[in-house]
Amino acid sequence: MPPAASSPHPVTSGSAPSRDGTRIGWLEVGQGPALVVLHGGGRAATYYLPLAQALADRFRVVVPDRRGRGQTPAPAADRLDVLIDDVAAVVEATGAERLFGHSGGGVVALEAALRLPIRQLALYEPPLVSALRLDWLPAFEAALAADRPGRAMALFMRGLELGPPSWVPMWLLELLLGLLVRTRAGRDMAALLHTMPPEVRALRGVTADAFAALRCPTLLLTGDRTPPALLRAVDALIRSIPDLRRQVLPGVSHNGPDVEAPAAVAAVLGAFFAGGGAAASGARARAVAT
Repeated sequence: MPPAASSPHPVTSGSAPSRDGTRIGWLEVGQGPALVVLHGGGRAATYYLPLAQALADRFRVVVPDRRGRGQTPAPAADRLDVLIDDVAAVVEATGAERLFGHSGGGVVALEAALRLPIRQLALYEPPLVSALRLDWLPAFEAALAADRPGRAMALFMRGLELGPPSWVPMWLLELLLGLLVRTRAGRDMAALLHTMPPEVRALRGVTADAFAALRCPTLLLTGDRTPPALLRAVDALIRSIPDLRRQVLPGVSHNGPDVEAPAAVAAVLGAFFAGGGAAASGARARAVAT
């Protein structure tokens, strides 16, 4: 279950048709310039409401659901052009010129910023699929087909080095996650697992080199507790994106925006987007020159 939002801004919803006619739905809070937030893989818009609430005093924060979840129940997309069309529909409908993407949503945001009139781009640990091990994916899909979500979660966590240390046996990790999916929060996470293989296929051809063509100011956020496997993509992006500022959030890992530290992430994002592109150091963030 996503963490509860702490601010009183009312949450409303909207939708717009994508190129193929599918309506892309979103949740939104706040008033001001529109800021689109793209959620991570295996996540949905509701997980980002605490982040949105923390930004809502200054921005109209629009959090679309990608296909296969929440406000957009169509089957998950397995083509990059469809993912970009969906973002374009939201950007056009809301007039947004600011874009933030977390994890897989960050990869979608990068591709969207190459094609759409985005003035400012912020990212949190976009894991370029081309830089990741994917040998776990067939077993992951088999576990989903066999209705074993605990095993699927274990394979995903172990494959991307997100889970407990490698000395924890796979059977124990699977057992613990099997217990987790019996809880409400675990059931919510398990219900989104089916969206991951199509999106991995959609993003697997994305490489860092293409983003040398980005022309908007870009803020790249990472946590200092993030597993090395996810930071390899960050290093590649640092070498490629021309107008880039990186900031590291101490004490935070890969789920900073949605679970661990939405208020801290919002503070850094708010300074960046309000400042026209210059990233400012927040109370819990330290700047790293690139």
